[in-house]
Amino acid sequence: MEKVSGRSSLERPVTVVPLRAAGCVTSGQSNTRPRQRPDSMPTTSSPCRYVWILLIGIVVAETGQAVPVSASEYWVAPDGDDRLDGTSRRTAWASPSRGQPTRTSEAVPRGGLKLPVYSTEGFLDSGRLRIGKHVVAYVSRTERSFVLAGPWPENIAAAARVYDADLLGGKSFAPGDVILLAGGEWIDRPLHFCQSGAADRPITYRPAPGHRPRLVSTRFDRSPVRHLGSRRSPTTTHVVLSGLDIRNAADGNHGASGLDLIGLSRVLVSDCRIHISGRDINGDNNAIRLFQCDRVTITGCRLHSRFANAVAAWNTTATRVDHCVIYECFQGISANGSPYVSHLDVDHCTFYASHRYGALGSESSGRVRLTNSIVAQMGSLRVPALTGHADGDHNALWHVAVAYGKGWNGAVDGRPGEHDVGADPGFLSRDPSHPLFLKISTRSPLAKAAKDGGYLGAFKPVPTPPSPARPVIDVREFGARGDGKQDDAPAIQAAVRLAEQLGGGRVVVPATEAFYLLGSTIRIRGHHVTLTGAGARLKLKDAVGRIHLLHIGGDGATRSVAEHIEVSGFLMDGSYRSQPQQRAGGLPRCVWVEHAGHVVIRDVEIRDAWCGVSLATNTRDCLVENVTVTDWDHDAFGASGWGINGGCTDVRFLRCRAVDTPKCVKAWEIEEGAQRILLEDCVVENLGGTGTGFYVRHHGYRWSVLVDDVTFRRCRAEKVNGDGFRIATSPGSQIRPLIRTRNIRLLDCRCVGRTTIAWGVENVLLQGGRFDGPVCLGFAAGTDPLEGNGSKGPVRSVTLKQTRVGQLLINSQVGNPTGKLGDTAYPDYVPNIRLLQVQQDQPAKVIGEGAKIEIQAGRSR
Repeated sequence: MEKVSGRSSLERPVTVVPLRAAGCVTSGQSNTRPRQRPDSMPTTSSPCRYVWILLIGIVVAETGQAVPVSASEYWVAPDGDDRLDGTSRRTAWASPSRGQPTRTSEAVPRGGLKLPVYSTEGFLDSGRLRIGKHVVAYVSRTERSFVLAGPWPENIAAAARVYDADLLGGKSFAPGDVILLAGGEWIDRPLHFCQSGAADRPITYRPAPGHRPRLVSTRFDRSPVRHLGSRRSPTTTHVVLSGLDIRNAADGNHGASGLDLIGLSRVLVSDCRIHISGRDINGDNNAIRLFQCDRVTITGCRLHSRFANAVAAWNTTATRVDHCVIYECFQGISANGSPYVSHLDVDHCTFYASHRYGALGSESSGRVRLTNSIVAQMGSLRVPALTGHADGDHNALWHVAVAYGKGWNGAVDGRPGEHDVGADPGFLSRDPSHPLFLKISTRSPLAKAAKDGGYLGAFKPVPTPPSPARPVIDVREFGARGDGKQDDAPAIQAAVRLAEQLGGGRVVVPATEAFYLLGSTIRIRGHHVTLTGAGARLKLKDAVGRIHLLHIGGDGATRSVAEHIEVSGFLMDGSYRSQPQQRAGGLPRCVWVEHAGHVVIRDVEIRDAWCGVSLATNTRDCLVENVTVTDWDHDAFGASGWGINGGCTDVRFLRCRAVDTPKCVKAWEIEEGAQRILLEDCVVENLGGTGTGFYVRHHGYRWSVLVDDVTFRRCRAEKVNGDGFRIATSPGSQIRPLIRTRNIRLLDCRCVGRTTIAWGVENVLLQGGRFDGPVCLGFAAGTDPLEGNGSKGPVRSVTLKQTRVGQLLINSQVGNPTGKLGDTAYPDYVPNIRLLQVQQDQPAKVIGEGAKIEIQAGRSR
């Protein structure tokens, strides 16, 4: 056993300047705003976004002059070596945890030869350990224990700090020390910490100037950044984590959070990007977990957790989340209740696309408040956008299925803040790789809607940028011939790639007497690209495989999104019936749009396709105009969220036609989380087989999915062997009580054939127009006897107004989405059917009783 020496001679005095002034490149975006220190002391905004980060190394006297303080600067790099001293880039350590103590994970009796700890990250494979005044050598280590060279001389309590006796004088970092992370990736080399700083000199982890470090875990149960603490351990205080990029894509139940903070006080998390995308059905892999913390500030961060919360708090008080972007999460912020009480202030944040739950939910009996924030694209009916024991005001809610839930602003059913608004933010970009991601324009109605007359959301408004020039790029300059023999796909792709590299361009495909043969998919993944070919023909090679002809879209909702794309003028031949026909292969579309926004597909003809035009996940603000699809196999047009609420939104089909196919499944499908879809002057005609015309429905997802706000205006279906229109939740006998379809409108439409409206749909309106075949409410049309699928079949609410029908067939029985009346989890519902001036060619048939049916007389034939 040895006695401990003083602090290492490597310590030296430095003057540390603010991050921004030092030119440090972090992953966040710069902003100007008022803010609050973690200790609740007011500060003043300035062009330097985080003025109070002066705490990192400058003591500001009353005169405003910077006073040098004693601090050391250390380096960590992916190519470093933990045996070096860490005082420069050349001698950088390899482990982000190097220099930090660990803690004993349980009490250890005197004489023990094994020391169980929270983590051994940052320690060498052998060396010496210090606890208190005692130093003992260790000969090896595992992930969570040290094997000692000799017996430990005294009893050790749980949560005791364990230091590397051979590093930093056995005392770890001192207040004011800065640990610089070099650029690159640390794969499964986490940052574990539990050393405290001081009130005016926190211990700081941040990128080295000009560097972009990324900490990645490939294990679902390991946090890339973790405080080594518990609710019973001594509190760690005064730590800054700035500019870190934290990732974990590993699947597994009860996964670890990206940033796991337990038992902390007076901590700043700034400018971090945390991206947690692993599948965790238990929803534990939060972007940030706060447990038993106080005076924590999370600011300027970008947070994503696919299966959990951006921020989950338990027993966390005096904590502030501001100027953060929280997007594509299972839920935004959760203040958890039961025995835990949390006090959170959430201000100037942007919540975007929480697909399963909402933006903020509070079960805590403490104080949780949301102000000056934007909440957009919350498509779930199951959990409101804002709910629970919390309050808020001066917020904007846009495109939310349910805005306020029980308890919000003290109301039993929830109520808006007095100054809440419902205006469109007008995001300049929804591409997470774009510098304007979720920023608003100075012309946005939210630019001056905050309590102080300033902006709402995470970012200061910016002027709307001008549209970039689109230079003309001729595919023939890249070798395309259009002779029907040469594979022109590489040449066309090269032209598209140049347009993307230029920031935009107009790619021209001149018409030829033959066609452009394609041996691979043409992919557009950038911004401001037009692909046009008036009269030009594109044809997939025979036997090339089950592939798309044209794919528009980025790499994913949290990676990149293609925007401002236009395709026009082509005749597209998918050569589907000349491709392998096994269903186990791909599902080829002539035009596949996914992870894209502001897309226009205009004046296009498509033939011989499995599917013509399909708009899929994370597709928004799209126009499909004057497009005709013939000779297809599955569906001609589709808009689907693929099981994600609001996954496909704000799509317009104008003057499109699905006509003349020998057999198909359907002509149009609007399904699986699609919301705000318009079809205007569209036609379905001459379908072979048993295909359906216009179909609104879901597949059998086991989670909450909503199709919402679909309008058919002046649409027509005729010469269709299946239903001309079919409006459903999940059709047939499968039981999916969480699936809903609502707010469907058929305005001045015409159907020469059957119409089915059934399986618990709600708020369906047929107004004007004519439906010559039977209109079945609560039944599957075309079945004999009429198939209602038990108590699952009845509608919830349907109105027919000033329309003409061949015959009404009404299932008047009480319904239940489980198929079992009296279910304790899902209540029964009474169908509400309104018949307002409806002209019937034949008398209606009503089966069962229990429905509420309102009739205002119309003419009967």
